[in-house]
Amino acid sequence: MSAERREVVVVGGGVAGCAAARWLASDHDVLLLESDQIAGDASGKASGMVTNGASFRAHPEFARTAAEFFGEFDGTGSFTFTERESVGLVDEGSGEWARNEAARMRGADFDVAFVDVASLEERYPGVFDLDRYEGALVYNDTGWLDPYTYTVTLADVAADRGADVRTGVRVTDLLVDDGAVVGVDSTDGVVHADTVVVAAGWRTRELCNPHLELPVRPFRWQAATLDPAREIPDWYPMGWDPTIDRYWRPEHNGSIHVGGGEVVVRNPGSRRTTVPEEFKLQLATEMPDRLRHLEEATFVRGDTCPTGDATTPDTYPIIDAPDEGPENLVVATGLHIGGIMSSPAVAEAVRSLVTGEELSFSLDPFGLSRFDTRRSDFSFVRHMAETEITEARIEASLSRSEAD
Repeated sequence: MSAERREVVVVGGGVAGCAAARWLASDHDVLLLESDQIAGDASGKASGMVTNGASFRAHPEFARTAAEFFGEFDGTGSFTFTERESVGLVDEGSGEWARNEAARMRGADFDVAFVDVASLEERYPGVFDLDRYEGALVYNDTGWLDPYTYTVTLADVAADRGADVRTGVRVTDLLVDDGAVVGVDSTDGVVHADTVVVAAGWRTRELCNPHLELPVRPFRWQAATLDPAREIPDWYPMGWDPTIDRYWRPEHNGSIHVGGGEVVVRNPGSRRTTVPEEFKLQLATEMPDRLRHLEEATFVRGDTCPTGDATTPDTYPIIDAPDEGPENLVVATGLHIGGIMSSPAVAEAVRSLVTGEELSFSLDPFGLSRFDTRRSDFSFVRHMAETEITEARIEASLSRSEAD
Protein backbone atom coordinates (compact mmCIF):
# COMPACT_ATOMS: atom_id res chain seq x y z
CA MET A 1 0.00 0.00 0.00
CA SER A 2 1.39 3.41 -0.95
CA ALA A 3 2.10 5.97 1.76
CA GLU A 4 -0.20 8.91 2.35
CA ARG A 5 0.77 12.39 1.28
CA ARG A 6 -0.25 15.64 2.97
CA GLU A 7 0.85 19.22 2.69
CA VAL A 8 1.29 19.58 6.46
CA VAL A 9 1.51 16.99 9.23
CA VAL A 10 1.02 18.38 12.73
CA VAL A 11 2.33 16.17 15.54
CA GLY A 12 0.56 16.68 18.86
CA GLY A 13 -3.06 17.15 19.88
CA GLY A 14 -2.48 19.61 22.70
CA VAL A 15 -3.38 23.27 22.43
CA ALA A 16 -0.40 24.25 20.25
CA GLY A 17 -0.98 21.48 17.72
CA CYS A 18 -4.74 21.98 17.58
CA ALA A 19 -4.36 25.74 17.20
CA ALA A 20 -1.77 25.29 14.45
CA ALA A 21 -4.09 22.89 12.60
CA ARG A 22 -6.99 25.33 12.94
CA TRP A 23 -4.91 28.22 11.54
CA LEU A 24 -3.60 26.15 8.60
CA ALA A 25 -6.57 24.01 7.62
CA SER A 26 -8.50 26.63 5.66
CA ASP A 27 -6.02 26.54 2.79
CA HIS A 28 -3.75 23.53 3.46
CA ASP A 29 -4.22 19.77 3.44
CA VAL A 30 -3.51 19.14 7.13
CA LEU A 31 -3.18 15.89 9.06
CA LEU A 32 -3.00 16.12 12.87
CA LEU A 33 -1.70 13.06 14.71
CA GLU A 34 -2.16 12.62 18.47
CA SER A 35 -0.92 9.56 20.33
CA ASP A 36 -3.64 9.68 22.99
CA GLN A 37 -6.70 11.94 22.88
CA ILE A 38 -7.12 15.63 22.15
CA ALA A 39 -6.16 17.68 25.23
CA GLY A 40 -5.36 14.46 27.07
CA ASP A 41 -2.34 15.72 29.00
CA ALA A 42 -1.08 19.19 29.97
CA SER A 43 -3.45 21.26 27.83
CA GLY A 44 -6.63 19.77 29.24
CA LYS A 45 -5.41 20.26 32.81
CA ALA A 46 -4.19 23.85 32.53
CA SER A 47 -5.50 26.77 34.62
CA GLY A 48 -7.28 28.42 31.69
CA MET A 49 -6.29 31.92 32.83
CA VAL A 50 -5.85 34.48 30.05
CA THR A 51 -3.53 37.16 31.40
CA ASN A 52 -1.38 37.87 28.36
CA GLY A 53 -0.30 41.40 29.25
CA ALA A 54 1.12 40.25 32.58
CA SER A 55 2.50 36.89 31.50
CA PHE A 56 4.17 38.14 28.30
CA ARG A 57 4.92 41.69 29.41
CA ALA A 58 8.34 41.51 27.74
CA HIS A 59 6.66 40.83 24.39
CA PRO A 60 3.55 43.04 24.17
CA GLU A 61 2.88 42.58 20.43
CA PHE A 62 2.90 38.80 20.85
CA ALA A 63 0.68 39.14 23.93
CA ARG A 64 -1.85 41.39 22.21
CA THR A 65 -2.12 39.11 19.17
CA ALA A 66 -3.05 36.22 21.44
CA ALA A 67 -5.37 38.15 23.77
CA GLU A 68 -7.57 39.56 21.01
CA PHE A 69 -8.63 36.12 19.81
CA PHE A 70 -10.58 34.77 22.77
CA GLY A 71 -13.45 37.23 22.72
CA GLU A 72 -13.87 36.61 18.99
CA PHE A 73 -13.85 32.82 19.51
CA ASP A 74 -16.38 32.99 22.35
CA GLY A 75 -19.55 31.09 21.41
CA THR A 76 -17.83 28.79 18.90
CA GLY A 77 -19.20 25.33 19.57
CA SER A 78 -19.28 24.80 23.34
CA PHE A 79 -16.48 27.29 24.00
CA THR A 80 -17.05 30.26 26.29
CA PHE A 81 -14.71 32.97 27.47
CA THR A 82 -15.37 34.75 30.76
CA GLU A 83 -13.98 38.27 31.02
CA ARG A 84 -12.76 39.13 34.50
CA GLU A 85 -10.35 41.56 36.09
CA SER A 86 -7.11 40.12 37.42
CA VAL A 87 -4.97 41.34 40.28
CA GLY A 88 -1.21 40.94 40.59
CA LEU A 89 -0.37 41.62 44.23
CA VAL A 90 2.59 43.94 44.80
CA ASP A 91 4.81 43.35 47.80
CA GLU A 92 5.90 46.11 50.15
CA GLY A 93 8.73 48.14 48.67
CA SER A 94 7.78 47.40 45.06
CA GLY A 95 5.25 50.18 44.54
CA GLU A 96 7.51 52.37 42.41
CA TRP A 97 8.29 49.47 40.10
CA ALA A 98 4.58 48.64 39.83
CA ARG A 99 3.61 52.20 38.92
CA ASN A 100 6.29 52.30 36.23
CA GLU A 101 5.23 48.89 34.94
CA ALA A 102 1.60 49.98 34.70
CA ALA A 103 2.62 53.05 32.72
CA ARG A 104 4.76 50.96 30.39
CA MET A 105 1.98 48.46 29.74
CA ARG A 106 -0.57 51.22 29.11
CA GLY A 107 1.87 52.53 26.53
CA ALA A 108 1.60 49.13 24.84
CA ASP A 109 -2.22 49.46 24.82
CA PHE A 110 -2.96 47.18 27.77
CA ASP A 111 -5.57 48.30 30.30
CA VAL A 112 -3.47 48.21 33.48
CA ALA A 113 -3.35 50.37 36.60
CA PHE A 114 -1.54 50.30 39.92
CA VAL A 115 -4.08 50.38 42.75
CA ASP A 116 -3.09 51.01 46.36
CA VAL A 117 -4.34 48.96 49.31
CA ALA A 118 -7.13 51.32 50.35
CA SER A 119 -8.49 51.49 46.82
CA LEU A 120 -8.25 47.69 46.46
CA GLU A 121 -10.35 47.22 49.60
CA GLU A 122 -12.95 49.58 48.17
CA ARG A 123 -12.87 47.95 44.74
CA TYR A 124 -13.06 44.35 46.04
CA PRO A 125 -14.69 44.57 49.48
CA GLY A 126 -14.03 41.60 51.72
CA VAL A 127 -11.73 39.77 49.28
CA PHE A 128 -8.17 40.44 50.42
CA ASP A 129 -6.04 40.59 53.55
CA LEU A 130 -3.40 43.07 52.39
CA ASP A 131 -1.33 43.78 55.50
CA ARG A 132 1.91 42.77 53.79
CA TYR A 133 1.30 44.43 50.41
CA GLU A 134 1.67 47.86 48.87
CA GLY A 135 -1.16 47.34 46.39
CA ALA A 136 -1.69 45.53 43.11
CA LEU A 137 -1.52 45.82 39.39
CA VAL A 138 -5.09 45.47 38.12
CA TYR A 139 -5.63 44.24 34.56
CA ASN A 140 -8.99 44.79 32.88
CA ASP A 141 -8.39 42.89 29.62
CA THR A 142 -8.15 39.41 31.14
CA GLY A 143 -10.38 36.42 31.78
CA TRP A 144 -10.57 32.65 31.87
CA LEU A 145 -11.77 29.64 29.94
CA ASP A 146 -12.09 25.88 30.27
CA PRO A 147 -8.85 24.61 28.70
CA TYR A 148 -10.18 21.19 27.70
CA THR A 149 -13.23 22.64 25.92
CA TYR A 150 -11.08 25.29 24.25
CA THR A 151 -8.55 22.78 22.88
CA VAL A 152 -11.20 20.35 21.69
CA THR A 153 -13.07 23.22 19.99
CA LEU A 154 -9.90 24.22 18.15
CA ALA A 155 -9.58 20.63 16.90
CA ASP A 156 -13.26 20.58 15.88
CA VAL A 157 -12.89 23.81 13.91
CA ALA A 158 -9.73 22.46 12.24
CA ALA A 159 -11.72 19.37 11.21
CA ASP A 160 -14.59 21.54 9.96
CA ARG A 161 -12.06 23.39 7.80
CA GLY A 162 -10.87 20.13 6.27
CA ALA A 163 -8.11 18.89 8.58
CA ASP A 164 -7.87 15.16 9.25
CA VAL A 165 -7.63 14.83 13.04
CA ARG A 166 -6.54 11.36 14.19
CA THR A 167 -6.17 10.23 17.79
CA GLY A 168 -4.51 7.10 19.09
CA VAL A 169 -1.76 7.40 16.47
CA ARG A 170 1.81 7.76 17.75
CA VAL A 171 4.48 9.32 15.56
CA THR A 172 7.62 7.23 15.99
CA ASP A 173 10.10 9.06 13.77
CA LEU A 174 10.70 11.95 11.43
CA LEU A 175 11.56 10.94 7.89
CA VAL A 176 14.56 12.93 6.67
CA ASP A 177 16.08 12.77 3.20
CA ASP A 178 18.99 14.86 1.93
CA GLY A 179 18.75 17.36 4.79
CA ALA A 180 14.99 17.86 4.63
CA VAL A 181 12.03 16.42 6.49
CA VAL A 182 9.83 14.54 4.02
CA GLY A 183 7.24 13.07 6.38
CA VAL A 184 6.71 10.96 9.49
CA ASP A 185 6.53 7.31 10.42
CA SER A 186 3.73 6.38 12.79
CA THR A 187 1.78 3.49 14.23
CA ASP A 188 -0.66 4.21 11.41
CA GLY A 189 2.03 3.99 8.74
CA VAL A 190 4.20 6.39 6.77
CA VAL A 191 2.89 9.83 5.81
CA HIS A 192 4.82 12.00 3.36
CA ALA A 193 4.50 15.74 3.83
CA ASP A 194 5.82 19.02 2.50
CA THR A 195 6.11 20.35 6.09
CA VAL A 196 6.04 18.72 9.51
CA VAL A 197 5.06 20.76 12.57
CA VAL A 198 6.10 19.14 15.84
CA ALA A 199 4.08 20.49 18.77
CA ALA A 200 4.33 17.53 21.12
CA GLY A 201 5.26 19.25 24.38
CA TRP A 202 8.37 17.92 26.08
CA ARG A 203 8.32 14.92 23.72
CA THR A 204 9.23 17.30 20.89
CA ARG A 205 12.86 16.99 21.95
CA GLU A 206 12.73 13.18 21.76
CA LEU A 207 11.02 13.16 18.40
CA CYS A 208 13.39 15.66 16.80
CA ASN A 209 16.54 13.86 17.94
CA PRO A 210 18.97 13.16 16.34
CA HIS A 211 18.05 15.58 13.56
CA LEU A 212 17.67 18.57 15.87
CA GLU A 213 18.53 19.03 19.55
CA LEU A 214 16.22 21.24 21.61
CA PRO A 215 16.79 22.58 25.15
CA VAL A 216 13.45 21.39 26.50
CA ARG A 217 12.62 19.47 29.66
CA PRO A 218 9.40 18.37 31.39
CA PHE A 219 7.98 19.88 34.56
CA ARG A 220 4.71 19.66 36.44
CA TRP A 221 2.53 22.38 37.87
CA GLN A 222 0.14 21.70 40.73
CA ALA A 223 -3.41 22.96 41.24
CA ALA A 224 -6.41 22.44 43.47
CA THR A 225 -10.10 23.21 43.56
CA LEU A 226 -11.23 24.66 46.89
CA ASP A 227 -14.76 25.06 48.23
CA PRO A 228 -14.86 28.42 50.06
CA ALA A 229 -17.95 27.33 52.04
CA ARG A 230 -19.43 30.77 51.38
CA GLU A 231 -20.79 32.55 48.34
CA ILE A 232 -18.33 34.47 46.21
CA PRO A 233 -19.53 37.54 44.29
CA ASP A 234 -19.89 37.37 40.51
CA TRP A 235 -17.18 40.03 40.15
CA TYR A 236 -14.62 38.04 42.17
CA PRO A 237 -11.20 38.75 40.59
CA MET A 238 -8.56 36.38 39.33
CA GLY A 239 -5.07 37.00 40.56
CA TRP A 240 -1.63 35.90 41.64
CA ASP A 241 0.88 36.48 44.41
CA PRO A 242 4.50 36.08 43.28
CA THR A 243 5.79 36.13 46.86
CA ILE A 244 4.36 32.64 47.40
CA ASP A 245 4.20 31.47 43.76
CA ARG A 246 0.39 31.09 43.72
CA TYR A 247 -2.44 32.09 41.39
CA TRP A 248 -6.20 31.74 41.67
CA ARG A 249 -9.41 32.19 39.73
CA PRO A 250 -13.08 31.64 40.49
CA GLU A 251 -15.15 28.89 38.91
CA HIS A 252 -18.72 29.31 37.69
CA ASN A 253 -19.93 26.84 40.32
CA GLY A 254 -18.64 29.00 43.18
CA SER A 255 -15.41 27.14 43.89
CA ILE A 256 -11.95 28.66 43.60
CA HIS A 257 -9.14 27.18 41.50
CA VAL A 258 -5.68 27.70 43.04
CA GLY A 259 -2.35 26.70 41.53
CA GLY A 260 1.39 27.22 41.49
CA GLY A 261 4.49 25.55 42.83
CA GLU A 262 6.02 23.95 39.75
CA VAL A 263 8.35 20.97 40.05
CA VAL A 264 10.87 19.30 37.77
CA VAL A 265 10.02 15.86 36.37
CA ARG A 266 13.08 13.75 37.02
CA ASN A 267 11.83 10.68 35.14
CA PRO A 268 10.33 11.75 31.79
CA GLY A 269 7.33 9.64 30.90
CA SER A 270 6.33 8.94 34.49
CA ARG A 271 2.71 9.70 35.33
CA ARG A 272 1.15 11.50 38.26
CA THR A 273 -2.51 12.44 38.66
CA THR A 274 -2.61 13.69 42.26
CA VAL A 275 -0.93 16.50 44.17
CA PRO A 276 1.30 15.80 47.19
CA GLU A 277 0.12 16.40 50.75
CA GLU A 278 2.79 19.07 51.11
CA PHE A 279 1.08 21.15 48.43
CA LYS A 280 -2.30 20.82 50.17
CA LEU A 281 -0.72 21.95 53.44
CA GLN A 282 0.88 24.95 51.75
CA LEU A 283 -2.46 26.06 50.34
CA ALA A 284 -4.13 25.63 53.73
CA THR A 285 -1.55 27.83 55.45
CA GLU A 286 -0.87 30.43 52.73
CA MET A 287 -4.12 31.20 50.96
CA PRO A 288 -6.43 32.09 53.91
CA ASP A 289 -3.91 34.78 54.91
CA ARG A 290 -4.47 36.45 51.55
CA LEU A 291 -7.99 35.58 50.36
CA ARG A 292 -10.62 35.96 53.06
CA HIS A 293 -13.08 33.72 51.22
CA LEU A 294 -10.70 30.81 51.81
CA GLU A 295 -10.52 31.12 55.61
CA GLU A 296 -12.83 28.11 56.01
CA ALA A 297 -12.27 26.50 52.61
CA THR A 298 -12.17 22.75 52.10
CA PHE A 299 -10.11 20.80 49.59
CA VAL A 300 -12.24 19.37 46.76
CA ARG A 301 -9.67 17.89 44.42
CA GLY A 302 -6.10 18.26 43.21
CA ASP A 303 -4.84 18.23 39.67
CA THR A 304 -1.62 18.14 37.69
CA CYS A 305 -0.49 17.42 34.14
CA PRO A 306 -0.10 13.60 34.08
CA THR A 307 3.22 13.31 32.23
CA GLY A 308 4.36 16.92 32.43
CA ASP A 309 4.46 20.19 30.55
CA ALA A 310 7.47 21.56 28.65
CA THR A 311 9.83 24.35 29.62
CA THR A 312 12.96 26.00 28.19
CA PRO A 313 15.95 27.69 29.88
CA ASP A 314 14.21 31.10 29.90
CA THR A 315 10.60 29.78 30.25
CA TYR A 316 9.55 31.25 26.89
CA PRO A 317 8.56 28.93 24.02
CA ILE A 318 10.56 27.84 21.02
CA ILE A 319 8.59 28.64 17.86
CA ASP A 320 10.96 28.21 14.98
CA ALA A 321 12.05 26.49 11.79
CA PRO A 322 15.66 26.27 12.98
CA ASP A 323 18.45 26.62 10.44
CA GLU A 324 20.44 23.97 12.31
CA GLY A 325 17.70 21.41 11.75
CA PRO A 326 16.45 19.80 8.56
CA GLU A 327 14.43 21.88 6.14
CA ASN A 328 10.61 21.73 6.24
CA LEU A 329 10.58 21.22 10.01
CA VAL A 330 8.71 23.63 12.32
CA VAL A 331 8.75 23.24 16.10
CA ALA A 332 6.43 24.79 18.70
CA THR A 333 7.33 23.65 22.19
CA GLY A 334 8.25 24.83 25.68
CA LEU A 335 4.99 26.67 26.31
CA HIS A 336 5.82 27.03 30.01
CA ILE A 337 4.21 30.46 30.26
CA GLY A 338 0.53 30.25 29.44
CA GLY A 339 0.36 27.72 26.65
CA ILE A 340 -3.41 28.17 26.52
CA MET A 341 -3.37 31.96 26.56
CA SER A 342 -0.54 32.23 24.03
CA SER A 343 -1.90 29.61 21.62
CA PRO A 344 -3.44 32.04 19.08
CA ALA A 345 -0.12 33.85 18.67
CA VAL A 346 1.78 30.54 18.58
CA ALA A 347 -0.54 29.32 15.83
CA GLU A 348 -0.11 32.52 13.82
CA ALA A 349 3.65 32.12 14.16
CA VAL A 350 3.52 28.51 12.98
CA ARG A 351 1.42 29.54 10.00
CA SER A 352 3.96 32.25 9.16
CA LEU A 353 6.81 29.73 9.31
CA VAL A 354 4.91 27.38 7.01
CA THR A 355 3.66 29.96 4.50
CA GLY A 356 6.16 32.82 4.73
CA GLU A 357 3.39 35.29 5.63
CA GLU A 358 4.36 38.35 7.65
CA LEU A 359 3.60 38.62 11.35
CA SER A 360 2.70 41.62 13.49
CA PHE A 361 5.32 40.56 16.05
CA SER A 362 8.91 39.37 15.92
CA LEU A 363 9.79 35.71 16.30
CA ASP A 364 13.36 36.51 17.36
CA PRO A 365 12.56 36.16 21.11
CA PHE A 366 11.23 32.66 20.42
CA GLY A 367 13.97 31.36 18.13
CA LEU A 368 16.20 28.44 19.05
CA SER A 369 19.34 30.47 18.36
CA ARG A 370 18.78 32.59 21.49
CA PHE A 371 20.06 29.71 23.62
CA ASP A 372 23.71 28.82 24.12
CA THR A 373 22.80 25.31 25.24
CA ARG A 374 20.96 22.45 23.58
CA ARG A 375 21.04 20.28 26.71
CA SER A 376 17.94 19.26 28.62
CA ASP A 377 19.52 19.37 32.09
CA PHE A 378 19.51 23.17 32.37
CA SER A 379 18.46 24.79 35.65
CA PHE A 380 14.70 24.86 36.04
CA VAL A 381 13.32 28.40 36.22
CA ARG A 382 10.05 29.31 37.83
CA HIS A 383 8.04 32.01 36.08
CA MET A 384 5.45 34.18 37.82
CA ALA A 385 3.64 36.95 36.01
CA GLU A 386 4.21 39.81 38.42
CA THR A 387 7.37 40.63 40.33
CA GLU A 388 9.82 43.50 40.54
CA ILE A 389 12.34 42.02 38.18
CA THR A 390 14.42 41.82 35.14
CA GLU A 391 14.59 38.50 33.34
CA ALA A 392 17.85 37.89 35.24
CA ARG A 393 15.98 37.86 38.51
CA ILE A 394 13.51 35.33 37.12
CA GLU A 395 16.48 33.07 36.40
CA ALA A 396 17.64 33.44 39.98
CA SER A 397 14.28 32.36 41.43
CA LEU A 398 13.92 29.26 43.54
CA SER A 399 13.96 25.94 41.69
CA ARG A 400 12.14 22.92 43.01
CA SER A 401 12.69 19.29 42.12
CA GLU A 402 10.36 16.33 42.33
CA ALA A 403 11.02 12.75 43.33
CA ASP A 404 8.89 10.79 40.85
